[in-house]
Amino acid sequence: MRAATGKSSTHNFKLTYLIGTYPLLTTTFIDREIRLLRQRGVTVQVVSIRRPKRPLSPEQELLATDVLYLLPVSPVKLVAAFLWAGVLRPFITWRTLFYLLTRPHPDFKARLKTILHFGTGVYAAFLQRQQPGHHIHAHFVDRAATAAIVMSRLLNRPYSVTAHANDIYVDPVLLPEKMAEAKFVATCTRYNETHLARLNGNGMGKKLHCIYHGLDIDQYQPVKGKRPSTTPLLLAVGQLKEKKGFAHLLRACRLLKDQAYDFQCHIVGEGPDRQALTHQIQQLGLGETVELCGALPHQGVIDKYRAADIFVLPCITGQDGDRDGIPNVILEAMAMELPVVSTRHSGIPEVVVDGVNGLLVPPADDTALARALAKLLDDENGRSQLGQRGRQTVIESFSVEKNVERLLTQFMD
Repeated sequence: MRAATGKSSTHNFKLTYLIGTYPLLTTTFIDREIRLLRQRGVTVQVVSIRRPKRPLSPEQELLATDVLYLLPVSPVKLVAAFLWAGVLRPFITWRTLFYLLTRPHPDFKARLKTILHFGTGVYAAFLQRQQPGHHIHAHFVDRAATAAIVMSRLLNRPYSVTAHANDIYVDPVLLPEKMAEAKFVATCTRYNETHLARLNGNGMGKKLHCIYHGLDIDQYQPVKGKRPSTTPLLLAVGQLKEKKGFAHLLRACRLLKDQAYDFQCHIVGEGPDRQALTHQIQQLGLGETVELCGALPHQGVIDKYRAADIFVLPCITGQDGDRDGIPNVILEAMAMELPVVSTRHSGIPEVVVDGVNGLLVPPADDTALARALAKLLDDENGRSQLGQRGRQTVIESFSVEKNVERLLTQFMD
């Protein structure tokens, strides 16, 4: 084991970060991780398989200038990559392809995608063949991890991966193989760690590490003093997907209105369920109460935290199995001293302790959710106490500095 991870021991360490699509509004935790690693003296080359489809914010545009994008690729460059691999490393190249294709896949389409991601890995290795590097790290156990296996074998560099949520629970492909090939597997909740250990057997125990996503606490400064005595604002932030539980939030809002509570609810985010949620708002007569604000850049989200009185995110497991781990927005809201209402679901109880630093209700329970929100709407002092304890929890257990240090230790071990 390397003795220390101080800056003097890391300034020559060269790391490739491989991600499916980067940057995104939903990957700010990766931004923080990369920034801290670089501050520690690590050279980080960010490689993204695809460019983001949506327009980027100014801060994301700045991040994108430092990213090596693999696709689209010209046929000439792809042929050059396969000639390099096939001529100089033929045995490793074709053995790797054979290995990947002979592993179990759910269907033929998944095998075709594996061939595509194999090619992506060959091209990525070709581009980095003359660049010194010590380690390859993939974020998400998806196409990025497949490409990282190929890079690892062709460049003879160790590879690791961080597993998150969707990539574990929704139709994972080659999950045991990706974990077996990795030097270590990090994941962002104890809930995930237990699931992966159960799925992959006892032999994975030493490879698995729960490393929480951290926050740079200095970026999240709560509003000092009491907010002006205006209509209370409930805030929810997340992709407009089933797993966020927004349909249940809207029904809870209707229950609160039926009890004559005066409040506003803003939902920040974009996604496939926008039309359905818009229709539900109209059906429930919440047009004057609930606003779908769309996606916002990170600073815009922080401004929303500053304006809010209560943060709510009633996560559930989607019908396709998709679920969150610990949503980063919960950590952010707690850091901003907002009282948090969420559900006893996945990794959320690892950060939100019911009645101590927030409130938890059963998933998909509209009545319990409305009751918890009503409790906070009725008790301004209680909101303040929960918010203060929530921020302290983030400071003590979810500091980006502490968690990046743990990750860096694994890289250099």
